[in-house]
Amino acid sequence: MIEGMLKKELERNKSSLKSLLSILEKLPKGSVHIREKKYKKTVYSYCYLKYRDNGKNINKHIPDNKVEELLRNLENYQKYAEEARVYEKRIKYLENILK
Repeated sequence: MIEGMLKKELERNKSSLKSLLSILEKLPKGSVHIREKKYKKTVYSYCYLKYRDNGKNINKHIPDNKVEELLRNLENYQKYAEEARVYEKRIKYLENILK
């Protein structure tokens, strides 16, 4: 009886983790940095996204009108990634119990 409940919980956690990972694939990862450039005694600043892709550092310019949206998406990425780590720990725990 209890074993059946644990198996159902394990399957539920696996499906939740799978859906979280699919959401994480769609969201941007990395961090936003501000770069300042001087040109003819004027200082210009702009934002860029910094992340790693296949072992390479990528710096991608972000237009000013998309910075807020990107920051929200990065926040969501962090939340979903933390939630995915929790599910991974639960799955590992349940698998150890069911052995």
